[in-house]
Amino acid sequence: MPNKVYSRLIVRYPYQTNRDYALSYRFAAKRLAETFTGDTIDDLILLPFLTLYRQAFELELKNLIQFLVSTRMTYVEGRTSELEQARSDERFKELGHNLHKLLNEAKKHYDALDLDESFPPEVEKLIAMLHEADKSGTAFRYAGQLPNTQEHADFPDLAALLDQQYDNLTVITDYVDGLYSAGPTLNELAGDHY
Repeated sequence: MPNKVYSRLIVRYPYQTNRDYALSYRFAAKRLAETFTGDTIDDLILLPFLTLYRQAFELELKNLIQFLVSTRMTYVEGRTSELEQARSDERFKELGHNLHKLLNEAKKHYDALDLDESFPPEVEKLIAMLHEADKSGTAFRYAGQLPNTQEHADFPDLAALLDQQYDNLTVITDYVDGLYSAGPTLNELAGDHY
């Protein structure tokens, strides 16, 4: 639909990364959460809200995996066939939308860096909960895949929990980057010999 009035313009930008998309899904979830008033009609926002946050976590995990693999290649091990495969499109297709597999892959590369801080257990716990609720990545989107039980949640607390743990997940990239980016790369250490 072509834009006719500037104030009605919305733009999709090219060249966005998984992190950009993850942040967009998170932004949309937060914006949706801001509409919550405690009225019965608000029950209708729960599944779209969870879908947006689940997608944000999935894409942020994929971003984290790519970042950790690149860090290992740049600063620790160099380009190996194992690491090249770990960041390939084929590998991400194998991992699919499975949060459990994505989390384990991220932790594997995080642990390979042998950092002082362990992977945040509260992030692991939340991702495990999201995975349990929606193993396929479609249960929040399509009817018939969730249990036939009525469930209750404190929505503001749920929104705050998801928001906090999403922040904790994104901080991992900043933490690792802060440890490695100030130091020399393997290429810089090897000079002309690499």
